[in-house]
Amino acid sequence: MNDKSKDTNKARQDLEQLNIRTELWLSKKGNGKFIKPHAAYSFPPEKRRKFCEFIKGVKLPDGFGSNFKPKVTDNDNNIIGMKSHDCHLMMQRLLPAGAQAYLDSSIATPIIELCSFFKKICARSIKESSMLIAEDQLVHILCNFEQIYPLTFFDIMIHLVMHLPAEAILGGLPEGCIAEAYIAEEALTFCSHYLWNVPTRFNLPDRNDDGPPPTSELEVFQSACTPKSAGVGKKMDHEVKKKLIWYVLDNSPEIDKYKIECRLAMLENDLPTKFSLWFHDKISTLYTKKPSKCSLELFALASEPKDHATYYTSCIVNGVKFVVHSREERLLTQNNRVLIPGENGSIYYGLLEEILELNYLTHQKVVLFQCKWFKTNNTRNTLLCVTKNNITSISTKDDWWKENQYILATQARQDKDFIVDADVVHDNNSSDVTLTTILDDLEYTRLSGAGPSTEVSFIPTSRVNDDEFINDDDEYDAVHVLSSDSEDSN
Repeated sequence: MNDKSKDTNKARQDLEQLNIRTELWLSKKGNGKFIKPHAAYSFPPEKRRKFCEFIKGVKLPDGFGSNFKPKVTDNDNNIIGMKSHDCHLMMQRLLPAGAQAYLDSSIATPIIELCSFFKKICARSIKESSMLIAEDQLVHILCNFEQIYPLTFFDIMIHLVMHLPAEAILGGLPEGCIAEAYIAEEALTFCSHYLWNVPTRFNLPDRNDDGPPPTSELEVFQSACTPKSAGVGKKMDHEVKKKLIWYVLDNSPEIDKYKIECRLAMLENDLPTKFSLWFHDKISTLYTKKPSKCSLELFALASEPKDHATYYTSCIVNGVKFVVHSREERLLTQNNRVLIPGENGSIYYGLLEEILELNYLTHQKVVLFQCKWFKTNNTRNTLLCVTKNNITSISTKDDWWKENQYILATQARQDKDFIVDADVVHDNNSSDVTLTTILDDLEYTRLSGAGPSTEVSFIPTSRVNDDEFINDDDEYDAVHVLSSDSEDSN
């Protein structure tokens, strides 16, 4: 990575010859030595080391990407050996968090927005309207880049970025393969539709396939999972069991009418402690006297679960793998992070601690997650949740909602941008919002960074005189004169 920098000594000399960005010019020291100022768009040595340590400690979800730890050199100063998919992960997921933490805001913002564009265009499905907006915003992003980086940075590959939205609109998702390979892939894909009892890309099960959800008339009994570890039966604490019973009942929309009836009958709002017993008596009486109006599932829900629950350390829910934190500390992957949407667009972030399965009558089951929630409400003196450049950074030091740690397994989500950096969680949600970089929003007063300058050995090239430039008009006139003389001689 160090050898691929375009911030060369000659690039700095070009800035001096063009009389721009004086703070980045090489200054002569003597004895053929020059002082090369540190640029603000590159990491200083200490921040470079911290960024490499951050990449070294990143854990990705199961099957999402490779392990980045071996790709960081022993001195934590460089990242090497990345494959094509690793580069995609670096740009779309990891670089935005590092750029925001270790670069100036005016420089980090266009980098993050360009990463957001690539994340959008590499999604499974894209909208034409989104690409039209991105095409317009790319102009502003690249204009910002022109005010930051040296001229040598802008080769044909940077220019081709402008054509990606139009290519996506006209021909679907951009392809990175040659035409012959693409035609062969299409032909094989077409033929695979007519092959029976042969594994193809269309009939292979997903990596975390958990099959169809159980067919139940009650929503809570659809909260099931496919265990990926051995189950251990444990007797629940009495107070914990009461909390779980109420949470299951409270998340059963099919019995809302009974909650209203209970509130009117008891003339009090203490449903968490009173409703379960009232509901049990109500449904038991209904099941005894009018069994046709009471289903077995409703009777099982009112009868409360057994005292012993089954605990797992890993499971698959809705095609997503979850692993409890105590087990995942020994693994290289990260599947213990949980988030759920709250009211008014808020999001709760947490860490999975336990997976337990409640057992009801008639073999009905409900799977719940016990989570440790991170505190995200800011105070005047303490910032625990900060959103900047579409990246939400959350402190993981403080717990929250200690009395409400349980959720249904089907309520949990696992965001692949949920990255942990020491005591901070970064959630990159930039793919869900419009690109926002505008040329007038950023100021570039100084591009010289706070890092140490570098002493370099460099033989400066002489500046080309204006007389040595080739004038296209003069060259055309000379060719035209020669051709005219040739015709006259004939």
